Amino acid sequence: MSIDQQALVEKVEPLRFLLEQVPMGLVVAEAPSGRIVVFNEEATRILGHPIIEAESQSEYVNYGAIHIDGTPYDPAEHPLARALAGEDVRDQVVRYRRSDGQVIRLSANASPIRSASGHLLGAATTFIDVSERYLLEERVRSRLERMVEERSVEASQRASELDRLNASLRAISDGLEEKVRQRTAELAYQAQHDALTKLPNRVLFEERLERAVASAERYGRKLAVLFIDLDGFKAINDGFGHDAGDRVLTQAARRLRAALRRSDTLARYGGDEFIVLVSEIRESNDACEVGSALLSSLVEPFEIPGHRIVLTASIGVSVYPDDALDASRLKRLADAAMYRAKDAGTNRLEVHREHDGTLAFE
Repeated sequence: MSIDQQALVEKVEPLRFLLEQVPMGLVVAEAPSGRIVVFNEEATRILGHPIIEAESQSEYVNYGAIHIDGTPYDPAEHPLARALAGEDVRDQVVRYRRSDGQVIRLSANASPIRSASGHLLGAATTFIDVSERYLLEERVRSRLERMVEERSVEASQRASELDRLNASLRAISDGLEEKVRQRTAELAYQAQHDALTKLPNRVLFEERLERAVASAERYGRKLAVLFIDLDGFKAINDGFGHDAGDRVLTQAARRLRAALRRSDTLARYGGDEFIVLVSEIRESNDACEVGSALLSSLVEPFEIPGHRIVLTASIGVSVYPDDALDASRLKRLADAAMYRAKDAGTNRLEVHREHDGTLAFE
């Protein structure tokens, strides 16, 4: 057994009992050959056959993964092979022909397995059977088709009313489609925006940040993440009530949005926390200028019935690719820098710096 094989075994073997309990198929292969070394019982149940005796990636063509036209995947197309090449695969739907001829659909994920030093030891793929979901969609579609057919039969039986019924059906159909379109748009908006401030919510922000990081990597650009926490906001809720707090949050959101470019994203991250994506900056100081503008936007007192409230903020900044190369770490570093700004006093901005922690601005 080679050193890499031993390292892979040391990573997988202690978890073998746990891996047999997880409600999803699991396959582990060693690098670079692609030889299958783990194939759990759930994988056997889902795929309908025992461990695939593949000694190399070239044999993956013998797997049951097929395209929509029935042709098998090329070896390199398999999620496991892609993970062996260093790629992370997320939620890929794969058509799979079992040994009994049944075609199922799998939702697959795959990731490389690396040593502590980052050396590629192998890869793992997990998958679940999502065929029932697709069958349900087919049943719904079939039911709708039957309903349309029944309506057509009724219309043909009433020839004398055909023109009037057709016009009525077209009007109803157009109206329903418009209502469905509007309702779908409303639900999509509600799912991605904060109900109070109408800003993008955490879900939409994280989607945009992931895309922005991918684009920045592709074109060699910089971007910044700014984490904002309103100083002393709890005292406003406690002293004036939550309605007053909501008024202040709404006003703060408008001011912060006005201080940014149209291409930047401001989101409400939760409570009195906001987060900003500043795309396509030239250097780190550009992010500092944006942060200073955001602090300045909050200088004027906030108006609520009978009171004028002074409010400040603490802001933490991280920059891609200087500080981190992935969206999750960029957020964590910006969040940590924000807390250091808050600990150091109010109305401050701190930029993460690898060599000395943070750089503070007031």
